[in-house]
Amino acid sequence: MELFAFVLIGGIWAAFFLPSLVDGRRSAPSSSTRSFHRSQNLLASVAIGDARELMARKRIAARRQRILLGLVGAAGLSLVLAITRGSGLLLAVTIAADLAIGGYIAVLLQTRQTARPTATVVPLHLVSDGDPHNASVRVVAG
Repeated sequence: MELFAFVLIGGIWAAFFLPSLVDGRRSAPSSSTRSFHRSQNLLASVAIGDARELMARKRIAARRQRILLGLVGAAGLSLVLAITRGSGLLLAVTIAADLAIGGYIAVLLQTRQTARPTATVVPLHLVSDGDPHNASVRVVAG
């Protein structure tokens, strides 16, 4: 009977507090910041390139992620096998897999720094004092 009462009181408290906790997480500044960042990235991807280029980038990123996860999985599996079997050879395989992970991450960082997309720069022309019709930017103020 005491267990039933404890579960009942715990359920009432959970029903009272859980909705406010979940709702509070959605309206937290970090989640709204993430949402804003996601929408800005979506707008930037639409504004920068065409759909084929974007899909190619997504495929490349997915392939790189699969390769990295495969390397991490191989390193973890070889470590577990090396520990359970007590094998020095499997420990060497684990070290080699760790070195491969480090090298792959270094290559990814290197390609990321060299392949940064550059934005198109549109030069603004200075307005001469006598000819306001050739201005690139006009300010209309009341």
